[in-house]
Amino acid sequence: MIPPYLRFDFDKAASTISSFIREMVKEAGAKGVVIGLSGGSDSSLATALAVKALGKEKVKVVFLPDRETSPESRVAARVVAESLDLELVTIDITGVVESALASLGLSYSMADKIVKGNVKVRTRMLLLYGIANNEGRLVVGTGDRSEWLIGYFTKWGDVAGDIYPNIGLYKTQVRALGTYLGLPAEVINRAPTPDLWPGHTAEGELGLSYDIIDEVLYWVFDEGLDPSEVPQRAGVSREAVEKVMEMHRRSEHKRNPLRAPFRSFKELMK
Repeated sequence: MIPPYLRFDFDKAASTISSFIREMVKEAGAKGVVIGLSGGSDSSLATALAVKALGKEKVKVVFLPDRETSPESRVAARVVAESLDLELVTIDITGVVESALASLGLSYSMADKIVKGNVKVRTRMLLLYGIANNEGRLVVGTGDRSEWLIGYFTKWGDVAGDIYPNIGLYKTQVRALGTYLGLPAEVINRAPTPDLWPGHTAEGELGLSYDIIDEVLYWVFDEGLDPSEVPQRAGVSREAVEKVMEMHRRSEHKRNPLRAPFRSFKELMK
């Protein structure tokens, strides 16, 4: 049975998102966009929609590997770029990451994988913004609604961007829309991975599949169910619901980073 959140108007979704991209670029007076094309479904869909919105001449795709990046990601990024008739620019970030870690007194080979992984994604965004500033482009953030709600992203890293075409779509919706738009099946159906260390997969790190995560998120955040009602309504275990909601609670600081005890001198003096 197809979940209710996968029964949506694909044409309308693609048209709405493409119009949004086009309008944001026009509003900013930008010459186009730059996207970090990782070889995953999120960045692939964002790229396809940007091409639909702006034409391939205004879309720049950049692959930013380091020495631990998997061969599968390299192939997938190239396959997507070729399918959209785009030139794929590759910039190896290994040296930058090594230098950043060295400044912290850490070596590339011995650094904690989370520390090193976060340095990698922030380095990628640093370079994408360098390109954007140099060429008058906007940076397309490629994160989706699932990642946003459970906090599965690096603050000031892969979540950074000027526009977020995928942010209203759950991971499973990204896959469905990507399939509908004809993106390569081997990329769309590939196991989601930030690819920050050898063998790294999103679902392996999270301990849940996105099919389950999206089921919980949909019933809680779209349908307004109390989390305690989800197991009976959606056939998801109580433990899974609790885990998803705990991820959401613990990552609130990522979604609302500008929290402060007061916002102005006038407010302080009340």
